[in-house]
Amino acid sequence: MERLKMDPFKICSKCAYTWDVKEDFLEDPSICLVGFQASSNETESGYYLFNHILKGDQCNTTLAVEVEDLMSLYKRTLFTDLKFESRMCELHCTRVDDLVQCPVECKNAVAREIMQAFSQC
Repeated sequence: MERLKMDPFKICSKCAYTWDVKEDFLEDPSICLVGFQASSNETESGYYLFNHILKGDQCNTTLAVEVEDLMSLYKRTLFTDLKFESRMCELHCTRVDDLVQCPVECKNAVAREIMQAFSQC
């Protein structure tokens, strides 16, 4: 019986290294979080920005991963409304390099909480 080959989770755009599954990507010590590009409307997905760092300048590029691709890591109540730039917004999402958690009940705050588990550069 022939098995169907699944698409890999991520392929490095520079060195073509392939992570077949999400867990391999997240556990790889050569991957570290450098930014979060928040969604500014409810129909867009935000992006996590990771650096792929290999010794000897073999790669050292930044990879974008859609928040939706890692949403399964979140096990609590999902917030689907976007409070971006509302009166209660603390404006963390206006800076890509701001990686702190946000207390606002917002779609982007869920993404910010998920990224707290990632290794930062």
